Amino acid sequence: MSVIECVTTHLLFECYIGIIETRDVIVKNYFEDYRLDSPALDLLNSDWRDYRGSGRHEDRLDSAEWVSGFVSRWGFSEAGTPSNATISKLRALRGVLQRIVDSLVAGESPSEGDIAAMNDALAACPQRRLLVRERTGFRVDYAPEGRDWNWVRAEIAASFAEMLAEHDPRRIKMCENDNCRWVFCDESKSRSRRWCEDTCGNLVKVRRFRQRRRAEAARPAK
Repeated sequence: MSVIECVTTHLLFECYIGIIETRDVIVKNYFEDYRLDSPALDLLNSDWRDYRGSGRHEDRLDSAEWVSGFVSRWGFSEAGTPSNATISKLRALRGVLQRIVDSLVAGESPSEGDIAAMNDALAACPQRRLLVRERTGFRVDYAPEGRDWNWVRAEIAASFAEMLAEHDPRRIKMCENDNCRWVFCDESKSRSRRWCEDTCGNLVKVRRFRQRRRAEAARPAK
């Protein structure tokens, strides 16, 4: 490759880098860019970090707007507005879920204490079985004894438990962009997904490219 071709290629790649790092449309914000598939994953990712590496960190459980969107999205509106004590319980449940995810990502088994904490959350709201008549027959339904925040915590825990029990736990992953740590379920056939989305994958590749360029530039000329 000639010197001119090398310079041209580098300039084009730098332009691509600039586009990747400055596009506002790729900023992860609340529910705009992600369509997560369980309330447990939403709760886990409420502990938000700026994937671009600015160091920004938000606990979105402190945001009334985020909590309102969360309960509306998952059909928990009947629980009403959470108290400070309720938010603390949600934060504690998130911690349990995160420790279990950390164990799974590391290829380890969750601790007995975290399993016990999950079972406590599942039992927070007892349910009754109901026989329901349908047009062509019957079905068994489950009715919570109350639709309060104990019910919400139990439903969040249940969504995570079902994900573990009904799918390969190895599909629960954390984005390999260290600045992101977004938790997701890898639904790819090969179970090879490494990033929450291509945006993070591109940024990491760009950073590695720049590191190689700096290392090459720092080498003494032959």
